[in-house]
Amino acid sequence: MRLGLRLPILPGETLPSFVSALAAKNGSCHAQDFSQDMGLSWRRILQLDPDTVWDLSELTGIAVPDLVAHSFAPVGDGFFRFRDHELPLSSLDRSALRYCPVCLADDSDRHGRGYGRALWQIDPLRVCPDHGTLLDVLPAPTYPRCPHDFAGRLGALGAPGPVNQPEEFGHDATDFIRYIRARLCQDTNRTGLTLLDRLPVDVAARLCENLGILVTSGPDPRPQALSGRERATAGGCGFAICAQGSDALSAAYDTVRRRSTSDRGGFYSDFGFFARWLQRLSHPDRYRPVLDHFRTFVFDNYPLSPGQQVLGETSTERRWFTWSELGRAYGLSTGRITRFQHAAGIEGDALRRVAPDAYHAELTALSSGLDRKAAARRLDVHPSAVDGLAEVGLLRHGIALPGLDKLFLPHDVDAFFSAVSVHAQVVDTAPKGSFPIRLVCNKAKVTSGDLLRAQIAGRLRKTCRLRDPDGMPGLLFDLSEVLDLFEGKPLTGLTRADLKARLHVNSSTVSLLLKEGMIMSREVRHPRSRQPLTLVEPADLSRFLLKHLPLGLIAHQLGTQAKHVAARLDKATVRPIPLPDHCSKIYLRDAVIPVISI
Repeated sequence: MRLGLRLPILPGETLPSFVSALAAKNGSCHAQDFSQDMGLSWRRILQLDPDTVWDLSELTGIAVPDLVAHSFAPVGDGFFRFRDHELPLSSLDRSALRYCPVCLADDSDRHGRGYGRALWQIDPLRVCPDHGTLLDVLPAPTYPRCPHDFAGRLGALGAPGPVNQPEEFGHDATDFIRYIRARLCQDTNRTGLTLLDRLPVDVAARLCENLGILVTSGPDPRPQALSGRERATAGGCGFAICAQGSDALSAAYDTVRRRSTSDRGGFYSDFGFFARWLQRLSHPDRYRPVLDHFRTFVFDNYPLSPGQQVLGETSTERRWFTWSELGRAYGLSTGRITRFQHAAGIEGDALRRVAPDAYHAELTALSSGLDRKAAARRLDVHPSAVDGLAEVGLLRHGIALPGLDKLFLPHDVDAFFSAVSVHAQVVDTAPKGSFPIRLVCNKAKVTSGDLLRAQIAGRLRKTCRLRDPDGMPGLLFDLSEVLDLFEGKPLTGLTRADLKARLHVNSSTVSLLLKEGMIMSREVRHPRSRQPLTLVEPADLSRFLLKHLPLGLIAHQLGTQAKHVAARLDKATVRPIPLPDHCSKIYLRDAVIPVISI
């Protein structure tokens, strides 16, 4: 038997929507009543019962494959088949019939009736893939037996008015639903998005929405309590992340972790509903890649003790500690750990987790470190000597932070003493020419830092160590060896004695000429004795002699006695420059030359 009043099934239309429209076409107010009148079961139509669908095909003249092409067929265990996909009931919303107002307006113009699409029944999809508009929901049925009666419930709206300009969503939300449509309706599931393509389509959709909610709204909201607009935006956000692959998903997880305000340092606190959703999945095997990826992230980024369970798997190693755990491991109180955090400038995410060895030296110093006085006692030196060793880098602080005592590790103190004494022979009495470090440094004019570095490097072979006393005071250095080692390069220039001999003047005159700057000089140290030494460059002496002539030098060059030269100059009224009486006489060259040729 064929119906007299028939309709074509429209592109993408579900079988319940088609039967509902057929009922309205034939004057029936409710699809369930129409089905009963035709000898069909509305419930079996919803279930795509093969015999019932065959009867519908005979009744309408439409082939069975065309009738069921866009409908959901129960396959047991709470799953429905749509094309080549098996979808859990939780991914469908078949009773709250959703629609796109723009689509329905177009349907009326093109087909004379609006109709329901399968895609509108996928729960995480809340935006029209064709128009990018938020899906609306048909009013609740007044006839309780017909929640799936699309045409009947659409009729309850009355005559449709003009469609207002709907709110359009961004590309992300539209791209999301178009991706899901491509997965559901195309012959291939490959779209080039590796992360999502290897997931069942409903899993991909749910992951995108829940991830988007997490990123946009944080860990606290209940997804079911959010508006359709909020969930649509979230789905697009999550899709934009997942479309970039696993690394982008990991980065999104890390962003959530870093921006968490929880001080508990646990992933359940940071991820809230998202972690609980993954924990309570009805079909975890379908989510295996999602679970594995998130679990790996948790293992890599959270302070978990070995043996702790995360989403069904056990942690086998500890990658991070909480600060309280780390404090207990080093025997430090909560207050001391807190003061260390403040002093070290540790804040934000770094307060919620810490790598096992991140602050090993500092925390070891806090728990067993030596202050400057204790370190001094260990080396048997004055605390100021310890400060000096630290300043020159021979003894490093285990911790040196503002607001905290500067502390040394006992191992570092002992290692320093071992390094400076390892090459020293133990003796009972001090050998001749050997002295303690302070005296040697004074005599050789070297710093203790330079001397100790030379000792550590093994450049001093005659250093010895008294059997008693032990420690640094017992170290004795051979002065001659130290002087040899630190002897500088040979000096160039004229000494005071050289000036005295060349100018033929007394020592007082040399001192005065240098002091007054009449002859330029420089102060150096003797390369071996390290005593202060005044040197004059020959050029500076020549510049002095261009203007001045000492009486002794004139007499020497003339081969006569100074008194005879002085007498000739006095007779010619040439007077020496004003100098103290104890100084040798010095004349201006320009005054001397007209009188005496030299």
